[in-house]
Amino acid sequence: MTQQANLKNDLKGASSPYLQQHQDNPVHWQQWSADTLELARQLDKPILLSVGYSSCHWCHVMAHESFEDEATAEVMNDLFINIKLDREERPDLDKTYQLAHQLLNRQAGGWPLTTFLDPQTLTPFFSGTYFPNRPKYGMPAFTDLLKNIAGVFTEKRQEIKQQNGQLQEALQFVSGSVSRAEPSNQVTANELSNGFINEVLQRADKDFGGFKGAPKFPQAAIWQTVFELSADRDNQLEELSDHLQNTLNAFADYGLYDHLGGGFFRYCVDEGWDIPHFEKMLYDNGQLIKLMAEAGHYYARGDWMQCVKQSVSWLSEQMQSEQATYYSALDADSLNADGHSEEGAYYAWSQADLQSLNDEERAVANQYYGLADKPNFEGQWHLVCRHSLQEVAEKTGIHPKQLPLLIEEVRQQLKHKRDQRPLPFLDDKQLTSWNGLLLQGLFSAARQLGDQDILQQAISAQQGLQQTVWRDGQLMACYRDGTAYQPGFLDDYAYLAKALLMRLTFDFDKASWQWLLQLCEALWEKFADQKNGGFYYTASDAETVITRHKSWSDDAMPNSACQALEVLWLVSELTGKLDWQDFIEKSLHSAGHEAIKAPLQYPSVVRLARAFEQGSEIWVLRGDLHQTVAWQEYLTTGQYSERWVFSVRPDEDLLEQKYPAQEMPVAYCCRNRQCFPALASIAAIKEFLN
Repeated sequence: MTQQANLKNDLKGASSPYLQQHQDNPVHWQQWSADTLELARQLDKPILLSVGYSSCHWCHVMAHESFEDEATAEVMNDLFINIKLDREERPDLDKTYQLAHQLLNRQAGGWPLTTFLDPQTLTPFFSGTYFPNRPKYGMPAFTDLLKNIAGVFTEKRQEIKQQNGQLQEALQFVSGSVSRAEPSNQVTANELSNGFINEVLQRADKDFGGFKGAPKFPQAAIWQTVFELSADRDNQLEELSDHLQNTLNAFADYGLYDHLGGGFFRYCVDEGWDIPHFEKMLYDNGQLIKLMAEAGHYYARGDWMQCVKQSVSWLSEQMQSEQATYYSALDADSLNADGHSEEGAYYAWSQADLQSLNDEERAVANQYYGLADKPNFEGQWHLVCRHSLQEVAEKTGIHPKQLPLLIEEVRQQLKHKRDQRPLPFLDDKQLTSWNGLLLQGLFSAARQLGDQDILQQAISAQQGLQQTVWRDGQLMACYRDGTAYQPGFLDDYAYLAKALLMRLTFDFDKASWQWLLQLCEALWEKFADQKNGGFYYTASDAETVITRHKSWSDDAMPNSACQALEVLWLVSELTGKLDWQDFIEKSLHSAGHEAIKAPLQYPSVVRLARAFEQGSEIWVLRGDLHQTVAWQEYLTTGQYSERWVFSVRPDEDLLEQKYPAQEMPVAYCCRNRQCFPALASIAAIKEFLN
């Protein structure tokens, strides 16, 4: 009897909720581990690697069609070593195999990712995404595909070996792990900004907001950069600003936003932003809370600020753990009234669901939420803000001043009714990187709203992270059921470090500052390519499969190399640690030459290059907080993304070398690589700025 014959499904004890969803499959799923990989090598049996995540709709479809089917499982078990991987726990492996899929197929991948690996090199020789259980969508039945691939692996090993070598070279080049010669000329921030703005305006959907076509993703990193460019006090760009506001209106008014409970969905399937894919991801909400709070404050938009407040409430209500950190995601699917799993069932409405409303409330709901129009989602309604308050007043005859209270009453009643429905599946693992992005959003919301409760919520989450995922000077990427696991990636260190920097603008807390310094040292020692510039995605002491990734482009999350670079830059300005400066300039030089080819794919590079070229503006206020609070409020009013203001108590021995305490409260300013004499009054600060 072979070792493979002894295999069974090994997912019962998995840390990932996604893997646990597959623990009862008849497929002999294994976890990614050294033992599993060694077994595949010994048996010389191809690996079927299936990558997905818990809130992935098509992952569920493929699982139901194929992985729960005894006949399909028998073929898989006979021909392959089958490994199930949660892409949220191992983003490094997902990046490698998504990139390999793109090189093999000349098109982007996605989830589920179904890729077949040579067991000797772990290099994929065939890759796809969703495969149906029977021939459809122009694809073969999954079992037929499995048999063909196994045959190719047996009969064409030499061709596979040759392809593997070519693919490995291509992966190392495209992933950025191989240094490339770059022109000596400097790409200016102005060139990057102009190219970026031109691309945004060329692709702008003037009718619906965002970019033309469907599906519509929020692409928060792009709109964050658009906001900072359009809000530049020296460069008012009216057309860009108008399109940004049109886009954020779409985010807030239509189907991307959950109008009853708060929170943003993953994306919309149509060009009008009406119908979302109903999963809610923590990383989207962290970024969109930050963007909506900052833009809402700048444009004085109370409706956007209300979205922020409701989204923070949703996080507290449905996403917060006992440790005050936050869970990963809510699934798109949930049980409908008939007990069947259905996408959007938790969020969809029928007229029968409105019977508890009185006539006046029902009239308001019909007009405001679009329920008087034709059903927009499979015979039911997904709520959108279809009409303005003035339009609702005209259609219902209700005075406009009464409407906000009535709408809130309707919202509360519908939310209460919805709360009785089965909640979509909650992925309750806590990811450090996603919590770092959310912390950035919460700290920004607390600043823009002046909300102490949100600030305390953010500080509690920060403390929760330090207690759960910070282990003996090392950051872990995941936490679940009392266990921290998986050494952290660049995302984890960079996003959290940026969040800590933002936290220090409220109170220069010694513990937060020391933790930030430790994260920066790790970024420098474990992730920085000190010779060529940039950062590797995996640490120097981590497992490397085929290649270590280096990238400057953004995807669903902002580029972590840019956030790492920004943090090192600002911390070096605060501490006077100038040995990082050459590395920062070398990195931005490399990033600029990569980004100029397609600026829209590199919004974080565009934003950081502009900030670095303009120079940071750092204020350190030394004095009792009650003495300097008016100074801080004055300095932080308005939209100055490159200005950082820190208040340090005079009895703290922090930043003493560069910004020493004096007998009276003082304000220090270092701007554009030049430090100025201390200022001792708000009048002096105003005179200096003017």
